[in-house]
Amino acid sequence: MDWSGKRLLITGASSGIGAATAEAAARRGAVLALVARSKDKLDAVAQRIRHPGGGVTTHAYDVSDPEQVGRLAAEVPTPDVLFNNAGAGQWKPLVETEPAEAAAMMGAPYLAAFYTTRAFLPAMLAQRSGVCLYMNSAASRLVWPGAAAYTAARWAVRGLFEAVRAETAGTGVTASMATFAKVSSEYWENNPGSEGHVPKAQTFVPVLSPSRVADIILDGLAAGHEEIVAPWQLRLIFLASRLFPAVARRQLRRTT
Repeated sequence: MDWSGKRLLITGASSGIGAATAEAAARRGAVLALVARSKDKLDAVAQRIRHPGGGVTTHAYDVSDPEQVGRLAAEVPTPDVLFNNAGAGQWKPLVETEPAEAAAMMGAPYLAAFYTTRAFLPAMLAQRSGVCLYMNSAASRLVWPGAAAYTAARWAVRGLFEAVRAETAGTGVTASMATFAKVSSEYWENNPGSEGHVPKAQTFVPVLSPSRVADIILDGLAAGHEEIVAPWQLRLIFLASRLFPAVARRQLRRTT
């Protein structure tokens, strides 16, 4: 894929991986539509992109609200790549997670990705092109203590990706999922206490920066990969989990 002139819509674009991907894609010539709840933060990201001449628009919407997603779809041209990146949620044990917190974590990332995909997929199918990309976590394949609602939401996103991949087969539209281990984003500062539930297995896996994650995502999409997993050590952990599930479960129960 040549990114020059490609339309890329990113949800959760005001910080972290979303903002880093926007900046990296702009350097490659993409035309960007940035979506998040905070207009001020979006404008700051857009200003960094506009300075070197990148094309970008900002859209302050909450994509966990289907009515707002409908308004977004009415004002944004059909993207070549829809990057479902919006997500939130503090890592907590199930008994310490309030029902409203669990609902919010299912709202973003899962329902947000469902709503935006449903809003833009018909036009993608009509033009027989486009990529629906889903941002995900190692928690979509592995389970450890202290992140019950977060893990459930990430498994839901994985299920959505698989469903969209199946339903778009042969249509010209494709689905991709990007899965990473720990990333040094603002997430940990914004969700105090979550870092204490990181499995000790993470010590064997390098921590990636948002900018490195952005490049991996864009390179993976350009190469046509449906599943983007990094770093390579995470692939080994996934393989070990499939081959030796009982051993993997014991190791993942050990947190920092």
